[in-house]
Amino acid sequence: MSLANLQKTIGYTFQNESLLKSALVHSSCHQKPDNVEGDNERLEFLGDRVLGLHISALLIEAFPEEPEGKLAKRLAALVRKGTLANIAKAWFLGEHLYLGGGEESTGGREKPTILSDAVEAVLAAVYLDGGFEKSAEVVRKFWLPLFEESDEVDAKTALQEWLQGKGFNRPEYELVNEEGEQHDRVFTIKATAQNETGLGKGRSKQEAQKNAANELLGKLEKKND
Repeated sequence: MSLANLQKTIGYTFQNESLLKSALVHSSCHQKPDNVEGDNERLEFLGDRVLGLHISALLIEAFPEEPEGKLAKRLAALVRKGTLANIAKAWFLGEHLYLGGGEESTGGREKPTILSDAVEAVLAAVYLDGGFEKSAEVVRKFWLPLFEESDEVDAKTALQEWLQGKGFNRPEYELVNEEGEQHDRVFTIKATAQNETGLGKGRSKQEAQKNAANELLGKLEKKND
């Protein structure tokens, strides 16, 4: 698929196409396209903030009665690497990436971390090329349909899928504390995988496990960036 088709898929046509090309250059690439210097890491840094702001604004608009805590959980689900990697696949973004030989030979075009970073870089490129409203339109087009799903995203499933995708063992869950009256119990669960842990509290063991899984997944994704 050509860059023209990629822009059609995204729903935005670049005035400065070199910005789009820059967003597609992975740090492993040494043979960069014409008029492009560096890689997409700085754009990814900006795109992470652009996406977070747009999603936060859309959540406030879509769920005016929800408390901050629930909005934060939706936001985390909508910007996690798995979600972004799925959007990258919908854009056929992998086939447009500029990769080094090592990443090319080890399946870099399908790696969730590379794909998710590229999505953020592309959003930053749209923001720089077309402004705030144009980047908001792209986010609305591709993330808004996921909003209802974000309410029921199972953090335990997301964690397990991430670990399996890396070839790692399943996480282990351990009850570390239980307190409160019988009718008002609070459980604390520890989730462990790859020498990292996440703690979660909840009114049920299942809720505590989900919160622990969510914290652990965040640590593992950051560690493996």
